[in-house]
Amino acid sequence: MNKMTIIVGTNNQGKLQEMQSVYPKEQITFVSYTNYTNQAYEIAETGTTYTENALIKARFYAKTIGKPVLADDGGLELETFPDLLGVETARFFKPDMTDTQKNVQLFHLFDGQETASRVINLHAVLVYAWPNGEYLLSAKTLKGKLTTKEIGEQGYGFDKIFYLPEKDKTLAQLPKEQRNKLSPRVSALKELIEKLKE
Repeated sequence: MNKMTIIVGTNNQGKLQEMQSVYPKEQITFVSYTNYTNQAYEIAETGTTYTENALIKARFYAKTIGKPVLADDGGLELETFPDLLGVETARFFKPDMTDTQKNVQLFHLFDGQETASRVINLHAVLVYAWPNGEYLLSAKTLKGKLTTKEIGEQGYGFDKIFYLPEKDKTLAQLPKEQRNKLSPRVSALKELIEKLKE
């Protein structure tokens, strides 16, 4: 396989590192679009679905730098509160909150709701777009349960509160390799890379 360079439409270093951890650098290098511009952009996510938002970002960056770009969108969905997070996940929390503060905010939603379903779904949609508007897409979902407190030391985001009944552990208790195998973003990325190789 020839070495690939994938330009990612993100300002999030954690996201870039997660993607890079899946592939050796000799095979694929993931770089931020900021390597090709002299400024960082914040794009308004005006879509009503993850796919629309990922497309808005990928097409914007591809057009801006004149090269194909990979972008993603995703979110957390709570079975008990279907309208709260989802596509609005990033905007549900105040911009300067830490992961722990966000997690605590989610716990408080269930105050006094002992019998409510704590089933949660983590969604990821990845879009690889060319400057001419053409694109490839991949989407994955991971199902779990919301814990009542943070458990585990690994990962970031919602990993410490995302419990997997079949593993009897949260994502944050799993070694990186296992966590990556389960991550919907990583699963979608692998599928997308296979499509690109074809």
